[in-house]
Amino acid sequence: MNQNKAYPTTVLIVDDSPANIVSMQAILSPLGCGLIAASDGEEALNLLLEADVSLLLLDVNMPGMDGYEVAELVLSNSRTRHIPIIFVTATDPHDVDILKGYDIGCVDFISKPVNPLLLQSKVRVLLEIVSSRERLRQVNTELSNAKNYYSSILSSAAEGILVVGLDGYVSFANHAAGKILRCRESELLGLSFVSMITPVGNPPPTWDQSIFSRKPHNNVSFRLYDALISVPNGTPIPVSLSCARLPGPTAGMVAVFQDISVTKTLQQQLQQQAISDPLTGLLNRSGFQKQLYDALERAKRLNTKLAVIYMDLDGFKRINDTFGHDKGDQLLREVARRLSEVKRSYDALARLGGDEFTMVLDNLKHSEDAARIAQKLLEALKPPYLIDDIKLTVPASLGLANFPNAGETADELMQAADMAMYEAKSQGHNLYRFYDENMEGKARTRLLLEQSLREGIELEEFYLTYQPQICLKTFKLRGVEALLRWNHTNAGEMLPGEFIPLLEETGLIVPLGRWIIEQACGEFSQLLPELRQYSGSEEPILAINISTRQFNERLLIDDLNKSLERHNLMSSQLELEITETSLMQDEDYAATQLHKARALGIKIAIDDFGTGYSSLAYLKLFPIDVLKIDRLFISNIHESQKDEAIARSIVQLGHNLQLDIIAEGIEDLHQHHWAVDTRVDIGQGFLFAKPAPHHLLADVIKKLDHNLPKTTDGNKPPTAPTTIVEKTSSE
Repeated sequence: MNQNKAYPTTVLIVDDSPANIVSMQAILSPLGCGLIAASDGEEALNLLLEADVSLLLLDVNMPGMDGYEVAELVLSNSRTRHIPIIFVTATDPHDVDILKGYDIGCVDFISKPVNPLLLQSKVRVLLEIVSSRERLRQVNTELSNAKNYYSSILSSAAEGILVVGLDGYVSFANHAAGKILRCRESELLGLSFVSMITPVGNPPPTWDQSIFSRKPHNNVSFRLYDALISVPNGTPIPVSLSCARLPGPTAGMVAVFQDISVTKTLQQQLQQQAISDPLTGLLNRSGFQKQLYDALERAKRLNTKLAVIYMDLDGFKRINDTFGHDKGDQLLREVARRLSEVKRSYDALARLGGDEFTMVLDNLKHSEDAARIAQKLLEALKPPYLIDDIKLTVPASLGLANFPNAGETADELMQAADMAMYEAKSQGHNLYRFYDENMEGKARTRLLLEQSLREGIELEEFYLTYQPQICLKTFKLRGVEALLRWNHTNAGEMLPGEFIPLLEETGLIVPLGRWIIEQACGEFSQLLPELRQYSGSEEPILAINISTRQFNERLLIDDLNKSLERHNLMSSQLELEITETSLMQDEDYAATQLHKARALGIKIAIDDFGTGYSSLAYLKLFPIDVLKIDRLFISNIHESQKDEAIARSIVQLGHNLQLDIIAEGIEDLHQHHWAVDTRVDIGQGFLFAKPAPHHLLADVIKKLDHNLPKTTDGNKPPTAPTTIVEKTSSE
């Protein structure tokens, strides 16, 4: 603390005479303090509230509010009552006036005309007092902060701290010491320290003969890594203990100890579970590696076949996050039980950690036997799990690597099976795939693309485009769909199909998805005034695609609500486009998420309808507003009667369920006429407009509106335009 530090001071001169103010400023300027002035009481009070004033020179006789009134107001305010006041008066004050001033709280009087030396002297002394008072306040504050800081360290430290006097008895204990020893801190005071400590294999002698007394007195700190500490009639607690001489005027020793019960327990568990997984009872990684090594040596010696299976549960993280780790652990134990029932007695089954399982299929007669066992494993894992009355469906992805084709060492086989597992995961759920040499190249490509994705997010290479949706009944703008795009620094524009699946697989879609929601809401809000010009009486809609991984995030609805509030959007203007796959992974969870969104007023659309599970049950189970016919059906209605029939059935089904129907991928007039004739509600595609970034969208929609035909009868669609935009094949 710097006790000689100079503190800035400011003097406020209050006088109704400008000449007096100028005179006193000239007298006080050599003091080096700040000088401000006011011509009446009201101006002075305003300055006092705005500036840090150290001293007030206050004229007694002023028009309006006199000096006494000003002083009373100053000294009654908690912010200004500490400011010293010197009254300056042009008349000889009577004793009664002086007493009145002192009663109010002023510190001195000065008569006019002002004696320069007297004024300088009094102001200098008072400013020194103010500066000293400020230094003292600062010192007290620093001391108080230091006291609170070190007190908080002692009280919040996880280690127990004891101070032991020269007599060997405890004179201080922090909160953690009592917590570790399961008693109050006060119960530790006055206890003999050596009676509390039992070094393992070395019971302590008396205090004077103990190392606790000798070594600290010789300024030697020491540590016991394995000791027991307890209070009378208490359970001994295993601790590590360090002791040192207490510095300063207080003689004695400080002992810091840490509860190592957990470490001891873990050591015992590790010894007992050196090769087994404590959660499932299966082999752990170490046990599995030993079994695989032995199986490989046996296969090489006997010239037999074996295979390694690498298994991963799809969506397990979501279950852990949603229902908690306890139910997640129950699920893992049930998975282990089902796998154990399928495996042969001489096969090795292990849980490597998390939701990853592995198997060694030993002594195979034919490579096809591995495929047969893999299929049995998938069938065993396929039925729903009932965990505390919660029905959970957890598909799995399996990768298989045959010895010696996929590798000859344990590491090579594990790596090959891992690659095959990722290949199975990329192609869907409940699948297995065998390793082949092409997968290694794919794995490298995937790794490079994943790195590029991370760099792309960091470098802000991703952006949004918006494609208009047109009401086919009125040819008014219904809204826009936000579409993610990636402008790679080196490769240029990337197709969504090249990077979105990997975003989903790696989990990068979750943070990027939050950015999409926030960015789309912000840009849509900016465009709203122009969008409303072309949307008729209805508010424009913002459609945002929600990936499966993002849909399973618990905070999704909160993120949506916060973005809507930040950008002053109505929840009814937001439409979530969700795939059938997202809904069918966990029906109960999906229903909960969708009902939360519906409660806010958010619309729900099923994207790519007809290409996923196509379960009609969820159309009744879930709160759905819109069905989007996948572009695959729309693009093939020229050539495929089946696709046309399916699309027509989707329209009829949706209308029967009071749902709006969107046909995406409309690229030519034939498709447009079909959509109008089939009573599709909303059209979207290159025939109307290509996706455009937000800064170009207004011009695109303006041009689109100009080219669209008009109608005065809302019940009769107008004749379709001969051309809207130049025909271009869609992405």
